[in-house]
Amino acid sequence: MSCKVLEELEEVIRRRIEEGNPESYTYRLYSSGIPHIARKVGEEAVEAAVAAIAEGRERLAEEAADLLYHLLVLLNAAGLSLRDVCNVLEKRRK
Repeated sequence: MSCKVLEELEEVIRRRIEEGNPESYTYRLYSSGIPHIARKVGEEAVEAAVAAIAEGRERLAEEAADLLYHLLVLLNAAGLSLRDVCNVLEKRRK
């Protein structure tokens, strides 16, 4: 399983965190800690669910993109990567 844009986004997130620029939303989100990031993931998941029910495909795709971004930040904060998640999915597939 591969999704190049997600891998590239993960790398951008990693770089922005390493750069430590306080003007970067990614860095500020990461610096807010896992509980805050997890709440953001929850908010984005709810927004995606609402979009799926009431706002149409385009809006769902937008909210799903937001959810994936925030999830990648959360994974990074927890010391995990997209590859770690893919490994779990690959094991479950067998």
